[in-house]
Amino acid sequence: MKATFKFALLAVFCLFITSSCKKEIDYHPEWSLSTMSGKIDGNLLECTLASTQFYTLDNKTTVQIIGNKGVKGFGLTIDNFKGVGTYKVADHNIATYMEGAASLQDAYYGTSAGTIKVTSYLADKYIKGTFEFKGENIAALASKTITEGQFSVSLVPVKLPETNNSTNNLSAKIDGTKIGFTGEASSINSPLGKLLTITTINGDKRLILSVIGYKGVGTYDLANDGTGVYMKDQSPTGSFSAASGTLVVTSEAGNKLKGTFAFKAPNENGTINTSVDVTEGTFDLPFSKL
Repeated sequence: MKATFKFALLAVFCLFITSSCKKEIDYHPEWSLSTMSGKIDGNLLECTLASTQFYTLDNKTTVQIIGNKGVKGFGLTIDNFKGVGTYKVADHNIATYMEGAASLQDAYYGTSAGTIKVTSYLADKYIKGTFEFKGENIAALASKTITEGQFSVSLVPVKLPETNNSTNNLSAKIDGTKIGFTGEASSINSPLGKLLTITTINGDKRLILSVIGYKGVGTYDLANDGTGVYMKDQSPTGSFSAASGTLVVTSEAGNKLKGTFAFKAPNENGTINTSVDVTEGTFDLPFSKL
């Protein structure tokens, strides 16, 4: 249950970060060579940026395919990826359409109706396919039908430049080395309770925090009440998920969220015996209540 929820969050977070990061870094047009498109209730959306991320957890490979145009975009998550084939949007496979920049408030999830078809795949080279699904918005109690979806994404890594220190509003020590990140926080009511999300980026690095059952100022257990994820890069073995740790929210006044955090995270690839210690984390982030 937690692994499925975590990847659903990551799909939305990565999509949201991708749509926002051009504001903070020096964007290069050649990153847009990969393509992704689909029709939302009959209206075509052609993404200007598309990317793919692989994760290995419990000896299974999960792939996320993400595309966006401005604040709109698609996110596909295939659990237990086996290469070319048809994957139902169910059984831990998730499809998402993002309507805008308000994070989870603008997310339409497909979790029970639809398919993702991988028609061509070559490791470290490319992945191609099609998708269709019905997306449900848990905040607005609305739905959208996604048809004629297609993607063609290069798997050749592209190095992202690091963000400017002047924009950083979250920092932490990763195995003793201080790193700054840029991002924001939001909370939204969901069927699981109020959900707090913190999404930040620095070049290829990501730091993502979330809490289910958020109640404002207080201390939260990242291992049991949500997630704490550090991505050192975008490789299949570059992601670490909290096995223990805490998030402390000290203030949410004035549209700002402030606090501290720390967690210990083993590699999400269960075959690799590595981990990171995230310590002395602090944040002072723009905060929206959705």
